[in-house]
Amino acid sequence: MLNPTNSLGRPNWSVRQTIVFWWVVFLLLQQTLRFIQMAETPAREPASVSLLVHTLWFGFRGDLTIATFTVLLGIGLAFAVTSVAKLFRKGRQWVGRQFLHVRVLAIVMVVMGVILLTLLTIDMGYYHYNQHHLDFVFFEYVMDLVYQTKEIGIDDGQAARQTQAELSAKGSWAPVLAMFYAAQGLILGTWWWLFSRVVRPVIARWRPQSGLITNGALTGGLVLGAMGLHHQGFYDLRLANISSLEYYMLSQNPILYASEGFRETFSAQLKGDRLSDFPGMPVEKAVPLMQGLLDPQADFPYPHFPLVRAMHPSEVRSVGSAPNMLMILVEGLDRRYLNQEMRGIPVTPFLDTLQRHSFYFESFYSNGTQTARGLFASFCSYYPRQGQAAMKTRYAYDYPCLPALLKNHGYRSEMVTGEDRDLNRLQLFATRNGFHQLFDMHDFPEGIKRIGSGASLGISDGDLLDLIRERLAFLQNRGTPFFLTTLTLGMHHPFSVPETTDAVRSLRQEPDGYIASLRYLDQELERFFTECRRAGLLKNTIVMILGDHGRHEVVGRTKDEKQIGHFLAPLYLWFDPSLRFSRDLHPRRIKTVASQVDLVPTLLGLAGLTPRLAPFLGRDLSCLLVTDCAEDNFAYLSSVYDDLIALVDRHGVLVYSLRTESWRELDYHLEPSVVTDSLSESEKAARQQHLFALFVGANTLLEQNRIWSWKEFDAAAAEIARE
Repeated sequence: MLNPTNSLGRPNWSVRQTIVFWWVVFLLLQQTLRFIQMAETPAREPASVSLLVHTLWFGFRGDLTIATFTVLLGIGLAFAVTSVAKLFRKGRQWVGRQFLHVRVLAIVMVVMGVILLTLLTIDMGYYHYNQHHLDFVFFEYVMDLVYQTKEIGIDDGQAARQTQAELSAKGSWAPVLAMFYAAQGLILGTWWWLFSRVVRPVIARWRPQSGLITNGALTGGLVLGAMGLHHQGFYDLRLANISSLEYYMLSQNPILYASEGFRETFSAQLKGDRLSDFPGMPVEKAVPLMQGLLDPQADFPYPHFPLVRAMHPSEVRSVGSAPNMLMILVEGLDRRYLNQEMRGIPVTPFLDTLQRHSFYFESFYSNGTQTARGLFASFCSYYPRQGQAAMKTRYAYDYPCLPALLKNHGYRSEMVTGEDRDLNRLQLFATRNGFHQLFDMHDFPEGIKRIGSGASLGISDGDLLDLIRERLAFLQNRGTPFFLTTLTLGMHHPFSVPETTDAVRSLRQEPDGYIASLRYLDQELERFFTECRRAGLLKNTIVMILGDHGRHEVVGRTKDEKQIGHFLAPLYLWFDPSLRFSRDLHPRRIKTVASQVDLVPTLLGLAGLTPRLAPFLGRDLSCLLVTDCAEDNFAYLSSVYDDLIALVDRHGVLVYSLRTESWRELDYHLEPSVVTDSLSESEKAARQQHLFALFVGANTLLEQNRIWSWKEFDAAAAEIARE
């Protein structure tokens, strides 16, 4: 049956025609934004044709998903409005039911289109200035704007004044906005003409014998669109195999990406102080105790960000050009296995030799017991979260991580991992925190050695280091400073490393597969160092080798060693001879307690880039490279395996079990301590209070997103601390 005609005698639009038209409109609105954003990107980072196509494909699928859900929402709203209208017309003859439904549907779709265009406009402006889709920072800013305007007035609120200042700077955003709307008008006008002249007549002429076929085809298309043309839907879009984080961000749909930040913003408001009722340690008491532990002489002037304070520049700094940084995080590297022999074979001959040619921290600890926690502490100088790792669940929050801080001073930051980029939501975390590029297992050439059951675990350490060597060559040729980091895999269960030498094959006979894997890693590190030094790839470079944690497995002579052994990761700091410092540096063994959170402030200090303000939970330990100092430094440990927390200081290891609410005092060899017997009861109680304060304060401030704000402290982070 023909559609009813309007006052001009032309057929009215059918429901199907309306759906198809607006479905494409919603898609084109998003695609136009993406092409405008892409036009700005090559100037910052050129891309190959393959990368551009890959980026556009994932972007198209994300846009199709949102366009489809917008259509489905519009249909649902139109159905609801029409149903209500029918109730009010009850008892009267229902004339033109189909026409009313179509008209209501069209009105609803117009409203949906306006809302979508508004959101895209906001994203366009935000992306133009930040190269980032709407995130937690944006929604936090909006909440500040609302609250400050309500509480102190629109003229006095800092967020309101900032908004007014930005809106008044028309010269910076007006041309971009004009181009955006001009492009949208041109594209939508073309689609209107094409739909009216070509698409709609085709749809009108297509009249299968059963409407079931037409409706089935349309429904099938909507289902495929909602899934983003992939059975994994949203999840596959987040897994976009794009190593460049600039283009990865471009490939993400702005609405889907913003939904994560929106959810985190309001979930943070509803959480409250989960740890405020911890026995004897409310957060109001914990935070001041933390401040005194971190820096007794410092002023902490920001109540909402109570750990932010003025930083002190290091006395040991690079002279001349900024040093490059190479951080090699070794999976499960446990210092208990260094300087050992098995079957008459040295297990770690290269690492043992490196101890004599580097600064070796023999009392170094990981702050957590899992990879995601070790990365978080090492990159961001903050303690791991007691629940699920912050990288997995709080990646949208603001942290002053090393790559983001270095980016302010012209560094390029890259990471290479032999696993999938989505493991622990690493790609989202890296994108948010200053990395320029992330390479994962999909970026390695075909034919390389993979490890694990069915070669499913990831890339072998040798091939991983080969790609690191290639990135070093690329980064050295750029002539600008860089931060390059990686995480090995071979020492992860099931320890299925390639048997490339007689030593590895012989050690494979050991019941403990960790030993052969450690020997394989050691020989690959030696090969890597030899080749890189010979080729000059480590010129002007500080190299760090450390464990992301100790062994995963429960090993040790005693219960205490089995638990604390998870944290016994070593640290090597090696300096290329071409580096020059304000003080002479000579390799030495360092006994002072240190942990992963000390890495960021120490590296920034050595580079002469200590920021004016920071909330670091670690300390700049660069003084240890020339003399014994920082004897009061401590390490906070948090285990999700054993549900325990611990404090390592100059008195030994203080352990508290959250499960049994019991205390243990250990020495550095993890035997029951006799040193603490000389402490007074008040000194013992103070250590326990300090441990509770670190636990409650660090976790609560993380939950409340009160660690750092780029919006508030961006300029201070870029400004170097002065004498």
